[in-house]
Amino acid sequence: MKTASGEKSEVQAAAPSTEASNSNGGDKEEIQGVFIVRNGKAEFLPIQTGVTGTADIEVLSGLKPDDEIVTGSYKVLRTLRPGTSIRDR
Repeated sequence: MKTASGEKSEVQAAAPSTEASNSNGGDKEEIQGVFIVRNGKAEFLPIQTGVTGTADIEVLSGLKPDDEIVTGSYKVLRTLRPGTSIRDR
């Protein structure tokens, strides 16, 4: 697995926020997904998850066996944007 900073790490799920209109007056809606590496850039891919533990998340659908997941700290993944260049180390 690759991190946004190019380090190896464990798999972590990320979810960029999207604006959503709802009865709470514009709270952000979370979409479950991961960033994968495609052509050297981060691409957000929605996924469906199952069982979630403290360090593991079961992915039920949305990934292919050869997809390379971008991993990193919570802060890095929450600020990562599609199209960001990903270094391979």
